[in-house]
Amino acid sequence: MHGTEFRLLGPVGIWQGEQGLGPTAAQQRSVLAMLLLEPGRVVSVDRLVKAVWGEDPPGSARNAVQVQISKLRRILAALADTELSTSAQGYCLTVDQERVDLHRFRELVREARTVGDGPAGELLHAALQLWRGPALADVAGGWLPETVGAGLEEERRAVVEECAAIDLRSGRHQEAAAVLSPLVAEHPLRERSVGLLMEALSRSGRRADALALFRSTRQRYVDELGIEPGDDLQRLHRKVLDAQPAGADRAGVALAGADSAPAAADQTPAPAAAAPTAAVAPATAPAATAPATATPPPSAPQDTSPEPPAESPPAAEVAVPQQLPADVVHFTGRERELAGLDALLRPAPGSGTGSATGWVPTAAVISVIAGSGGLGKTTLAVHWAHRVCDRFPDGQLYVNLRGFGPTGSAMTPSEAVRGFLDAFQVPAHRIPATVEAQTALYRSLLAGRRVLILLDNARDADQVRPLLPGAPGCLVLLTSRNELTGLVVAEQAQPLPLDLLDRTEARELLARRLGPERVAAEPEAVEDVVTVCAGLPLALAIVAARAATHPGFSLEALARELHDARGSLDAFDGGDATTDVRAVFSWSYHTLGTDAARLFRLLGVHPGPDISAAAVASLMGLPVPQARRLLLQLTRAHLLTERSPGQYALHDLLRAYATELAEAYDSEDDRRAALHRILDHYLHTAVAAGRVFTPQRTPLTLPEAQPGVCTEPFADYAEVLTWFTVEHHVLIAVQQQAAESGFETHVWQLAWSLAEFLDQLGHWHDQGVVHAVALDTARRTDNLTGQAHAHHGLGLADLRMAQYDRARDHLMCALDLHGRTGNAAGQALIHVALNQAGERQGRHEEGLYHAQRTLELYREVGQRSGEAYALNNLGWAYAMVGQYQQTLIHCEKALRMLQEAHDGRGASAAWDSLGYAHHRLGDHEQAIVCYRNAVELRRERGQRVRAAETMYRLGSAQLAADDVRGARDTWRQALTMFDALGHPDAGRVREELGRLG
Repeated sequence: MHGTEFRLLGPVGIWQGEQGLGPTAAQQRSVLAMLLLEPGRVVSVDRLVKAVWGEDPPGSARNAVQVQISKLRRILAALADTELSTSAQGYCLTVDQERVDLHRFRELVREARTVGDGPAGELLHAALQLWRGPALADVAGGWLPETVGAGLEEERRAVVEECAAIDLRSGRHQEAAAVLSPLVAEHPLRERSVGLLMEALSRSGRRADALALFRSTRQRYVDELGIEPGDDLQRLHRKVLDAQPAGADRAGVALAGADSAPAAADQTPAPAAAAPTAAVAPATAPAATAPATATPPPSAPQDTSPEPPAESPPAAEVAVPQQLPADVVHFTGRERELAGLDALLRPAPGSGTGSATGWVPTAAVISVIAGSGGLGKTTLAVHWAHRVCDRFPDGQLYVNLRGFGPTGSAMTPSEAVRGFLDAFQVPAHRIPATVEAQTALYRSLLAGRRVLILLDNARDADQVRPLLPGAPGCLVLLTSRNELTGLVVAEQAQPLPLDLLDRTEARELLARRLGPERVAAEPEAVEDVVTVCAGLPLALAIVAARAATHPGFSLEALARELHDARGSLDAFDGGDATTDVRAVFSWSYHTLGTDAARLFRLLGVHPGPDISAAAVASLMGLPVPQARRLLLQLTRAHLLTERSPGQYALHDLLRAYATELAEAYDSEDDRRAALHRILDHYLHTAVAAGRVFTPQRTPLTLPEAQPGVCTEPFADYAEVLTWFTVEHHVLIAVQQQAAESGFETHVWQLAWSLAEFLDQLGHWHDQGVVHAVALDTARRTDNLTGQAHAHHGLGLADLRMAQYDRARDHLMCALDLHGRTGNAAGQALIHVALNQAGERQGRHEEGLYHAQRTLELYREVGQRSGEAYALNNLGWAYAMVGQYQQTLIHCEKALRMLQEAHDGRGASAAWDSLGYAHHRLGDHEQAIVCYRNAVELRRERGQRVRAAETMYRLGSAQLAADDVRGARDTWRQALTMFDALGHPDAGRVREELGRLG
């Protein structure tokens, strides 16, 4: 155990013993808390912003987060085995989880649940001692305490109850009362805590206190909720009144967390196809009691004397319902999800994993399978329910709540409850008249039993809550297109989000339904079908059904049919509303509000693959906070997926549906205006990012963006690199969309905005593609400036891929066009590229000419940043012709200018040039220092190509300095980077390593 401790369970911070090391600012504590919640995992800047400011951050929020990160680094720098690293995706704090109180708390709790009561009690007490106050007590804002903190507090309360239950079973009644009393005072309507405290008081000889606690609790229920306490609490009350040992029956023991009595050994479920009116079987639990007989009505006067026990109705026989629909014959994939569901059924210690009686939860277990239409939520739920039905000998209930469907008429909870009572074959004369009493009877029937309840197609949490059991032993499996977050928060439901099938699972589905031979015979057609179906199980099932009913059709013909549909959903009609992809999607769409529905439609205008909240705001012409609220509605309805924090996507079939809706309900003018806004968003944002990414580059002059366009601000290079890394695939798709839609100027300007990022990060194939599109468009519109920039981009791509003659042709065309338009700065950039081409081809005198011409042009236009770069390029060109002293003169001057301008990219190039000159002059140690400075700067900026090239030269200097091991290690790193880039220098490095042996 390290001496330093990181705390979240109370005041947030870093402690050495009892001495706090910081942080002292609330915003820093929020950032630290987010990093500590998931140590070792990257946390995006957007999530950190939300942690500090919630849903409506100021414009300077991202910059402020970076300031707090810098301050945290200074605190963390002195700590052993602790690292705060930065990547394109965000920030990651690497620290041993044992040093973080929250993760130590959870580990102690996990360990306690695997051992017997004696050591478990000690472990749980130790876990609770780690709490020093409310979780996240002193962070900035309310978002973290209200969202994350609330969940952590619920974890603590559950452990207090678990610990108290163990104390009760171990005879430590007073200890149990001591830990429960503050919890009940804080949450007086928490039935489990109240029941445990009543038992603790009663067993401690404080029977009157236990009865008084029940009366005060009941009065709160009546006054605040208008209902009576649950059946378990009322039964416990009667036991205390009778002066019987609390927990003597199954319900009382369940409150204390003990094992339930085993089910009858010979009781096995009926076949899956059995009707709800199954043969009557002996009850496996005490008969249900009507809650109205347990206590006086709310208006009755309260008496402090002991009350007589309520009369229980005679025992009754109930059926063992077996309502599960038939299992799917060819169920495929979902291994991860099935494992997650299996984890719900952890056996009790020592009972054995295969025992039907080994699973004893301390409360009803709830799992929510959520996802968009057509993902196979019901299929998964039914399949798993059949796999585990032997664990539930008292029956399996099923109901389709019709939350989403062709009728649009969701089932009421009262309908569902009455159906369940019928399934238990409760006689009509025993069913109460009111819905509340029927619900109470339903819960009473479940008390003490092990029943699997599958609530399919739920609309919202309010529809589900009346159907949840009130006692342990049962498991509730829910499916819904909504996330049902309220159940996750309040009822501790376990969320299980469902996603599309991956390609392997999709192929397996087709093979299961069509036979492996037919699928293996046409692998290319199968891949086409998988691609067009986008991993949606419903779409794959429809295509498989069409192939199965037409065995003479080739799969190639079916794939061609899907392609001929040209992105529509016409090919995915299974013959009725439940198997028509378009209809299934519509049930979710029609639940949306007006603005959210419009957003969903307009997403069909956006080419994908992802979209950010700021881009959505531009697409809609709305402020970002309002756009975020609409995005939340779509993600909760599973019509959109938040793939990473702040980045949203919808799969191709949903995109096709959105496009159809947009064409049907939005005018062509509205759709084109939305497209214009989104194109302006990406172009203006990319150009703004480019100013930070390559400040020496002369920026484009853009027309004013359309009203409603929101461009993203950038504080520094790291933010820009992250944005380009995340968005460059979207920018490429957007450029293609602009070309197809007649926005010609956007086409070449988007290519220009991408050029430096694609070049420096080694995306040379993409560089060629986007500039080929740009050149074609610029030629059609006779735009000379666009043609010049497109030729430049194509020339750079060819140059990087060693296509030197073709590169030279493009560059000479660009130089001519810039000359015709009078763009001196543009000509300077072309001379830079021609200098590089000359070096690559060994034409060093020619390269020196182009370097000198570059410097002249930048000085002519008075561009000081360009002049600094040109000085370094000229120094490098002198090195290529052997004039190393001239290299030192020019490059040292360039380095001073670039450092004064805080230009890390240019400074890295100057350090690299100086390293080369020192190496050639025999000063290898100085060369190594210069190269290492260059590598560090280039790695910080994500310049993979330049960093790899410098590392190759660094290895050469190390070898010259007789550091063979260092040279070998450096070249191995360089080779790995070159291979990943497809760099032409990879072969040369491999040869050097081969010579070293």
